[in-house]
Amino acid sequence: MALPFILGLAVGAGAVVAFSNKDKLKKKTSELFEKTKDGVEEIKDKLCATKECIEEKIEKKSEEKTTEKPKTRKYQRKPKVKEAE
Repeated sequence: MALPFILGLAVGAGAVVAFSNKDKLKKKTSELFEKTKDGVEEIKDKLCATKECIEEKIEKKSEEKTTEKPKTRKYQRKPKVKEAE
């Protein structure tokens, strides 16, 4: 049942290492943050461009539907002729 003791030692050692290298960690995390921020901006631009493209396609389809002429019947029934009595 020494698992909590071993886990405590590992967490404590990690804290000591992090405290002794805090400048390096701070520098690395800020670099990682900037890279992530740039990546997010690129993805956002791509999504916006895709969204605009899809909206344009939808508008074109709706315009095509509204400009189509309604189909008329080619053959119509002749009216019945009343017989003269």
